[in-house]
Amino acid sequence: MIFNHILVPYDGSEPAGRALDKAIQLARKDAGTRLTVAHVINLQPVAIGDMTFTQPESYQEEVKKHGEKIIDSVKQKIGDLSDTDVVILAGSPASAILDYADGSDCDLIIIGSRGLGAFRELMVGSVSHNVILHSGIPVMVMK
Repeated sequence: MIFNHILVPYDGSEPAGRALDKAIQLARKDAGTRLTVAHVINLQPVAIGDMTFTQPESYQEEVKKHGEKIIDSVKQKIGDLSDTDVVILAGSPASAILDYADGSDCDLIIIGSRGLGAFRELMVGSVSHNVILHSGIPVMVMK
């Protein structure tokens, strides 16, 4: 058994889909490998300069509904693969991913190279970059 517990952050993007496919492939090769797919909901206030804005209630509800759809699609993709979990995390994506990996004895993170963040054009790959920089375990990045 090369890896005991693989964590895949998943936001519905194509790179995240490739990361999930790779994790499923690895987990199918070794029945003893546990797979956790995590979707992070970030409802933190947005800071612009000296001003902080909380996100409107309607936006928060849409984010939650979108998260539920993503979780449903992940469950379909995983199918009958044994020893899997699908979790929803809250907070800053990189921090939530790293905290979960640390607290859950994960020994590999497979992450997409870029996601569906709000400032995607300015911050391409910032979550995966932060995870790589701060992870204490191996990180595989899927393009």
